Amino acid sequence: MCSWEIKPGFSKSEDNKTMAIRTLFICYITDSAASKPDAELVIGLHRQGIEADVMMPSGSSYEKLFNKLGIRVIPFHPPGKFSLTSIKLIRKNIRARKYNILHLFNSKAIVNGAIAAIGMPVKVIAYRGAAGMHWHDPTAWFSHFNPRIDTIICNSAYVLDNVRKQLLFNPGKAVMIHKGLDMSWFGKVTAVSREVLGIPGEAIVVGCVANVRRIKGLPYLIRSTRYLDPELPVHFLLIGSGMDSGEMMRLIRSSPFRDRIHIHGFRKDVYELLAACDIYIQPSLSESLSRSVMEAMCLGVACIVSDTGGLTELVEHNKSGLIVEKGNARAIATAIEKLAGDSVLRKAFSAESVIRMEKLFSVNNMVAKTRELYESMLN
Repeated sequence: MCSWEIKPGFSKSEDNKTMAIRTLFICYITDSAASKPDAELVIGLHRQGIEADVMMPSGSSYEKLFNKLGIRVIPFHPPGKFSLTSIKLIRKNIRARKYNILHLFNSKAIVNGAIAAIGMPVKVIAYRGAAGMHWHDPTAWFSHFNPRIDTIICNSAYVLDNVRKQLLFNPGKAVMIHKGLDMSWFGKVTAVSREVLGIPGEAIVVGCVANVRRIKGLPYLIRSTRYLDPELPVHFLLIGSGMDSGEMMRLIRSSPFRDRIHIHGFRKDVYELLAACDIYIQPSLSESLSRSVMEAMCLGVACIVSDTGGLTELVEHNKSGLIVEKGNARAIATAIEKLAGDSVLRKAFSAESVIRMEKLFSVNNMVAKTRELYESMLN
């Protein structure tokens, strides 16, 4: 028997004999670090009594874990938008399983799920993790602005503000729940040694993780090295796809720190590389809620971020890190020099970063607020 065989009807909670909230999650959960928050949300809600079914790709370790925990897995994910096969399967499960909540995590899930839910007695939630959606864009009305979507969960106040401005007649449809990380994910991380990285042991290591795109602002980070004291014992780790692109290499070759800029490209051991850093920089021109900054903060790395989007929600200036003007290479250099020359300040930011992540950006908070949302939608 397949784990996703349809079984009709509701079940009752063992504790209070009242109807449990039954939810179908449609999400692209794999073994990647990016999937961890979504997977832990499902697990956390399941442990709080939510009857969780998950439609997700087959083959990850989470599929085995979900089955072990009693979370029903439907090993399927919509292959594209407007997939008739997907719509029929989602609709069939809604009808047979009588879900209270349909929780959709990505554009393919949202478009197909919203269509499948038409005429069905189920509340529909869509996740939104980026700004830049506009009411006058026709495609938006097939996804987040589809009238069948009851609630939009935004991952930051920045995204929430953007979405509410576009929801001209119903801004209250959007709510904000930060994605959460769990400190236990980082407890056994061992930093890559300076020897392996080819960096002197006494150097100050400045890291940046990003796939090279214009909005990531990486040229400003490289240009900032022109304003640094050449005697400053700083080395840079650039991690992510596109770091060796033509534009980046031209900038690096013209930098006075060119021999101290280390390109690592795409890596699976990002945590271990972050743990080797003394300072982390996110020079983005636009950012919703940076997972790399969150991971660096969980690892106790002092952060420098630009004053854009959700980055200012993560870092509290001069308390858990430094915030600089976006697109300002000189300001980045000033911040690097400040932290590179003050180990006490770095340690203070490190300690405060961990406290801030545990207090405001934890998995437990994400789970609790999501459950509260479910209950408010069904009351």
